[in-house]
Amino acid sequence: MQPTGEDTRLKNTDTLKPQTENIVSDGVAEAATVPAAAGVGYVRTDAAPFVSGEAAKKPPRTIEISKKAVVTAVAIVLVLVIFAIVLTQVLPRGAYDRIPDANGNEQIVPDSYREDPSLDTLKWWQAVFAPFLVLDPSMDGSLMVWALIALLLVIGAVFTALDHTGVLVYMVESLRNKFKTRKYALLFIMPLAFMFLGSSAGMFEELIPLVPVVVLLCYAFGWDALVGLGISVLAACFGFAAGVVNPFTVGISQNLMGIPMFSGISMRLLTFAAAYIILMGFIFPYARKIEKRPQKSPVYIEDTRKKHGFDFSSAAFVYDEGKSKALKWFAVWMLVVVFFAVLSIFIQPHYIPALGDFSLADYILYITVAIYVVAGIGACIMCGLKGKELFRKLGKGLLTLLPAVAMILVASGVRYIMEKGNVMDTILYKVTEACRGQSPAVIILLVYAAIFIFEIFIPSGSAKAFLLMPMIGAMCTQLGIDGQVAVLAFAYGDGFANVLLPTNAGLLLILGMTTVNYPKWLRWSGKIQFTLLLATIGILMLAQYVVYA
Repeated sequence: MQPTGEDTRLKNTDTLKPQTENIVSDGVAEAATVPAAAGVGYVRTDAAPFVSGEAAKKPPRTIEISKKAVVTAVAIVLVLVIFAIVLTQVLPRGAYDRIPDANGNEQIVPDSYREDPSLDTLKWWQAVFAPFLVLDPSMDGSLMVWALIALLLVIGAVFTALDHTGVLVYMVESLRNKFKTRKYALLFIMPLAFMFLGSSAGMFEELIPLVPVVVLLCYAFGWDALVGLGISVLAACFGFAAGVVNPFTVGISQNLMGIPMFSGISMRLLTFAAAYIILMGFIFPYARKIEKRPQKSPVYIEDTRKKHGFDFSSAAFVYDEGKSKALKWFAVWMLVVVFFAVLSIFIQPHYIPALGDFSLADYILYITVAIYVVAGIGACIMCGLKGKELFRKLGKGLLTLLPAVAMILVASGVRYIMEKGNVMDTILYKVTEACRGQSPAVIILLVYAAIFIFEIFIPSGSAKAFLLMPMIGAMCTQLGIDGQVAVLAFAYGDGFANVLLPTNAGLLLILGMTTVNYPKWLRWSGKIQFTLLLATIGILMLAQYVVYA
């Protein structure tokens, strides 16, 4: 009889155990004979996950890039790159006319598409060097790519230094001690907080540095990395898609279509509630199952390796004044991040015409990077790490996540290839033509799908809104689709794709910092996202045929 997947995982784990001096109990590594590090109590500073007896022991790290995850993600994205290259060769080149709006943003003129074989075709060197050419400051979207790379390097530098102080694990142990009898209450509260930040301030990339800490907290409670990703990344994305008052999708789209900003909020609140119920309907029973039988986790082996360096099960929590002050300092600066994210809603030309084409939202990721630097270095100094040793740790940390830069560049290259091939407008034209003569229900679904497809080539929600919504809005009005429904479809297609498509550099970065590779993420989260897809289609039909009938 062939062994099952679970039997194989258990057999592999048993094979690895003799190479260490630890006992894995319920998926949590516990020290058998080695005492805890002085002054910390819950960090195995001499631990090294699943290495030979001759290998050097290294302290555990909260953040480290998974080389296997990087290779897997790059391979998947390269398939999309090849697909994009093929599209540029088989689709006719064409373009819509464009006119600037009052703020200088280009908008497509409806019914102005024309095929134009004289337009430049994709050259071989553009296809080969697309991941590097996308860094050209004159390219649309290059600002976001540079910001993500900066955020990546800062995460590696700051969190490596914080790891050395033990403050991150101290924070996790503090929360574990505080919620040890109410951990499932925290399980329900945390995704609500992440959804709120996504839905109100449009935060997604800004929350990336918090994800590994949330995953570590889930380890402390006996759950796995997938639970951590579900209550942070997935929750933030669902909130972003619900867009209750999201300025970057709903706000801009309504403004472009002449609809009062943030009107029609009832349907978005319904979406928010439905997304939360569906998310927790999957995560709560899953967390209970993993707590009882950790071997059922799709990332059991990977998590066991990661958790081997930490001992949350036996050591009592010991209060540390210096680390507590550092945590308060860090928390205050995280609130500053939220403050600037909310402020960016209002510091834009729509509210202050004197700003011209300046919008604070364009620079919010850079501001976030600077705040994380200040928060992290300040916390390190409060914990006693300073001077040459601090800079040495920061320098070492810069290299920690460097392999993930490849993921960001390759994923960003897809858009460059499509733009230089001059076929993006052709795709949009074919979608709009497919909508003509269809029923409102079919048109809504086609708009939903079109926005999802364009997410592959234009990850920025605001950039898609400026480019597509004037034309989609005009088309929907002519074909009997209420403008609020079109905005909902846009918000759904843009938001949910953020945690589904491998061309989203932020998603690849997040997965690379955890034990979850993209295929496992897709299999695990696919059930949740498919259920939410059905729910949002239902809400769109309710809005079109009942609420706005």
